[in-house]
Amino acid sequence: MASSTSSTNKVTLKLLIDTMNEKVLFAEASKAVIDFLFNLLRLPVGTVVKLLNKNGMVGSIGNLYNSVETLSDHYMEQDQTKEAFFRQTIPMPTTWEVEEICSIDAETAV
Repeated sequence: MASSTSSTNKVTLKLLIDTMNEKVLFAEASKAVIDFLFNLLRLPVGTVVKLLNKNGMVGSIGNLYNSVETLSDHYMEQDQTKEAFFRQTIPMPTTWEVEEICSIDAETAV
């Protein structure tokens, strides 16, 4: 039987919060948290609204989404459909893309 070494991602987030002004002063996060946030930023807005709408946490973006959803096809361009807007594919980042975005040049780092 092979040894069972678990290589799970540990999700950690440390925050320093100014409770008087209700602001985050400093945040430290694990790679798993950063990867999760970058993946959220890559989602099309329509997909995000659709996911959040199930829990009723949307607001004005949800109103915009519903307006487009109920928009008459008469107002769409001939080669465009509402379905294309609502069924966008979600691009998944490669490791080098995330590392490239997060990299710091050693010479310019203070």
